[in-house]
Amino acid sequence: MKKYLIMLMALLFAAPGWSETLRVFCSGGMYPVVESLKTDYEKRSGNQLTLEAAPSMGDTPQAIPNRLKRHDDADVLVMVDYAIKPLAQQVKSDTHQVLAHSWIAMAVKQGRPAPDISSVAKFKQVLTEASTIAVSDSASGRYIRSEMLKKLNLGEQTAKKVRVIPATPVGEAVAEGKAPIGFQQNSELKAVKGITIVGLIPPAVQQDTLYGAVVTASSKQPQAAGDFVHYLQSDRAKAVMRDKGLTPF
Repeated sequence: MKKYLIMLMALLFAAPGWSETLRVFCSGGMYPVVESLKTDYEKRSGNQLTLEAAPSMGDTPQAIPNRLKRHDDADVLVMVDYAIKPLAQQVKSDTHQVLAHSWIAMAVKQGRPAPDISSVAKFKQVLTEASTIAVSDSASGRYIRSEMLKKLNLGEQTAKKVRVIPATPVGEAVAEGKAPIGFQQNSELKAVKGITIVGLIPPAVQQDTLYGAVVTASSKQPQAAGDFVHYLQSDRAKAVMRDKGLTPF
C-alpha cells in the first residue's frame, strides 16, 4: 500500500495540471512581442500565460498603476521602463530588467498617399497641414504633446489639433478615419490592419523609449515570474522583438 501511495503522488505531481499560471500586464509597445512568444513560452516552461493589455500610464482604469492601486494584481509587468520606478512599493526591484528600445512612427489610413516626412522641415509641414493628429495617452503621446511640438516650434494652433486616443491603438483610430495621421510606437502600429506606416519620425525629434519587465511584490509564484522575465531576454525573444520593430536592449 505504501509503495502504491508513493507512485500515486509521483504521478499527480508530474501531471500537467500542476503547472503555474502567470498573469502578465503588458503595455502596447511590447504586447505584440509577448503575444507572439506566448505559445513558445508555455511549451518550454509547462506554465500557462494569461496576457492582458494594459497601458503603462494614463487616466483610464486599464492603466497598470490604476489596476495595481485597486489591487487588480498581476505576476509580471511589461511596460515603459521609466514608469516602473514610481511603482517601487509594488514590485520586486531586484527582478527588473530592461528589454528593448522602441521608436515612434507615423501612420495614415491604408490607400491614402503617404506624406513625405524625410526631413524635419517636411515633417513640420505635414503636422501643420493635418486637420487632426492622433496620439496615444501613454509614453509616445505624452512626448509628442509636451516636447516634440515645442522642439518644432509649433504653437497652440497645431497643439489644438492633437487628439488623445485613450486605451485603444492609435492605428485603429486612423484606420477608421478618425484622424488623417497618427503617431505611436512602431511596434504598436505594425500590429494594426488597415493602415500604412509612413515611417519613423525624423531622428532630430525622435524619442528612444525603453521597455522593461519586473515581477510584482504580490506575485504568489515569484520564481516562475522571474523565470519569465529572464525568458524575455532570450535569443528567441530578441528575434521576435526585431521582427515587431523594436531593438533589443
